[in-house]
Amino acid sequence: MKIPAKEIALMMEVGHLCRYARRFREAREIFQGVGALLRERDAADLALAAVAFDEQKFNDVETLCRRVLNSDRRNVSAYTQLAELHISRNETADALNVLKAARDLRPSEPVASLVTSLQRLTELLLKLEHSNKQRAATR
Repeated sequence: MKIPAKEIALMMEVGHLCRYARRFREAREIFQGVGALLRERDAADLALAAVAFDEQKFNDVETLCRRVLNSDRRNVSAYTQLAELHISRNETADALNVLKAARDLRPSEPVASLVTSLQRLTELLLKLEHSNKQRAATR
């Protein structure tokens, strides 16, 4: 059975609205349902990863992003979510590596500006971390 793209988009929008309202169970159920309807479930998995991130279920975020990357090694959105995960875990060097890979893959993607911003943030966090270590060593 083929579901019209407009209906899929509407379901995704409702799922995001539930997520923004912090109704995570409903959002997760919607995105899982959309994933079951689609042949390629990358968009649904990335939406599920966003819900998991909001719930601080970081292992789920990583699993979902890796599943997307297994089906599409060039999915910049999955790399971006992985980088956000690394940033939240204070794994700034890993985040920077993931962001560099994302930028190299598709520098003209619409999400490239987000990648650039996250890259700048990560570089600043690394500088701050290095500065704090230097200060601690001089005390």
